[in-house]
Amino acid sequence: MNELNDLFSSYPLSELILLIITILAAGKGLWSLLEFWFSKIDIHLGEKYKRQERWENLDKKIDSLVVNLDHHIDGVSSKIEELKIQNEQTHKHQEQMDKTLALVQERLQETARSYLIDAHHKFCYDVKQIDDLSLQSIERRYLYYKTAGGDTFIDYLMEEIRELPRVGYYKNNNNNTSLAES
Repeated sequence: MNELNDLFSSYPLSELILLIITILAAGKGLWSLLEFWFSKIDIHLGEKYKRQERWENLDKKIDSLVVNLDHHIDGVSSKIEELKIQNEQTHKHQEQMDKTLALVQERLQETARSYLIDAHHKFCYDVKQIDDLSLQSIERRYLYYKTAGGDTFIDYLMEEIRELPRVGYYKNNNNNTSLAES
């Protein structure tokens, strides 16, 4: 306490008040300075934290995109596998259809061949003449037979059929149809 008495006795009260105000003003200035530096540090750390947060968000988004991409790639891969299986099934079905078509074509060719041989025997050996309508029907079957890959044996039969005498149909007065030589 002696120090305070010495202090109050050495300086007048107005100077002491001025000293106290100066010390308080210096304290306030120091406090403002500290606040300024802490705010700068806080801003710097805040920006650093925000940058860190942005990088973390970007990392999360990238991870999410990678997961989505992996999911889509898996989906596309499974679709590709499904399409491969479908393609194999279609190819097998196509092979079956080709075999069936070849068999049908072979049967049609054999049917046409049998028809042409029967027609040849009928018109060349039994009737010994042919009408235009029958010849036209035989020619049509012959074209089917040749289109299906028929052999030349039928060619000789067709030459004999074409060389037969032609007859035509006419109507008599009784509405009966008869054959007449052309």
